[in-house]
Amino acid sequence: MHVEHGALHADFEGSAEAVSIAFLDFLNTAYPAFQLASRLLFKPDVIQLAQALEGVIEFTPDGILLTMGDLTSEEAIVLTLLGVYVGHRLGVTADTSLSVTRIATACGKASKTVLNQLKGMIDDGLLERVGRGEYQIKSQGIKRAEQVLHAVKGRDRR
Repeated sequence: MHVEHGALHADFEGSAEAVSIAFLDFLNTAYPAFQLASRLLFKPDVIQLAQALEGVIEFTPDGILLTMGDLTSEEAIVLTLLGVYVGHRLGVTADTSLSVTRIATACGKASKTVLNQLKGMIDDGLLERVGRGEYQIKSQGIKRAEQVLHAVKGRDRR
């Protein structure tokens, strides 16, 4: 994407999300009044999320695995899909979404349990269905996953 405004100009390349974030950063520096609005935007810190997921998920040649047990099906699903999101953003995996079978395998839950949980999570705005039977995390899901990580890590310290 190429942007010009008066003497200011910039070029952005990458995924739609990366270009959007870079463009907003450009606007933030180019237009000081935009700073307030930019503080209202949710921009997940992928590095911080990856650090929080350490000890919770692992990437294997077979795919992603949730290594933490004793989670509800919602917690397991949202953490698994957060892992896919982070893995993709870090270039560890090409996946941006997973099928029900792959979610179930990754989080150690039955496919029927996962399938039953997905509708409610979509209705709650945590996930979205993309393609044929593939699911990915949305911004609200990332926020929920952050809460789950905090709670789960707190349970481990006890």
